[in-house]
Amino acid sequence: MKNNIIFLLSLIIISCKKSNTIQDNNSQLTLGKTDTTFQFKPIGLESIKVYSFPKEWKVNTYMEENVSLNKDDITSQTKLEKIDYFNTIKGTKNEYTNPNYFNFIKQDSILKISKIDSLFITDSTNLHDGRKLLAFKTVATLDNDEYEFPVKIFKVDVAIFKGKNVLKSENIFSEIDYPYATKQNICYLDKNGNLECKKFSIDEDKVYFEGSHKKNLKKIFNIK
Repeated sequence: MKNNIIFLLSLIIISCKKSNTIQDNNSQLTLGKTDTTFQFKPIGLESIKVYSFPKEWKVNTYMEENVSLNKDDITSQTKLEKIDYFNTIKGTKNEYTNPNYFNFIKQDSILKISKIDSLFITDSTNLHDGRKLLAFKTVATLDNDEYEFPVKIFKVDVAIFKGKNVLKSENIFSEIDYPYATKQNICYLDKNGNLECKKFSIDEDKVYFEGSHKKNLKKIFNIK
C-alpha cells in the first residue's frame, strides 16, 4: 500500500513539474514577443514640453556693464539655451557623396542660395514598404551683398524618400543668424512621432517668444 501511495505521489509531482515548465515556457514566449509598431529615434529635449516662456525677455548680447538682467530674464535665457541641442547631434558626414540628399537640402529657399558647409546624416531607417526615413543636420553660409556680414544657417530636417525622390519632409530645428538678429525654430520629436516646437526671434536687446505648435510625423509621413 505504501509503495502505491509513494508511486501516486511521484506521478503527481512529475505532472506538476511538467505543467509548471510549460507555463514558464509560455510566459517566456509571451515576454519575448517584440512590438512591431514603428518608433522614431527621438530628437531634441523633452523638457521643451514643460518649459514656459514669457512673450519677451531682456538679454545682454555684448556683455555691457550698464545692462542689468533680472532673475526672470536669466531663467528664461537659461531655459532657451538648454533646449538648443544642435551641437549635441552626431551623424555621418555625407557632403556630396549622395547627390539626391544634397539636392533635397538645396530645395529649401534659403539653402538654395547658400553654400553648404557640412551635411550629416544623423539617422537612416528602411521602412517595410520600401521607403526610407532620413534625418539630416546641415550647416550653411549665405554671403551676399544684401547683408553686412555672412548669414549662418543651422538646420535639422527629417524626410521620407522613395528611391531618389523625397516624398515628405519636416523641419525639426532651424537657426538663422543674421548680422543683428536670429530666428529659431526648436522642436522635440518623441518615439511616437509627436513633434512639439517653439519659435523665437532674437535681437541685440531682447528675445521674443513667437509661439508653439504641435504635429505628428506618423500622420504626415503616413507611417503605420
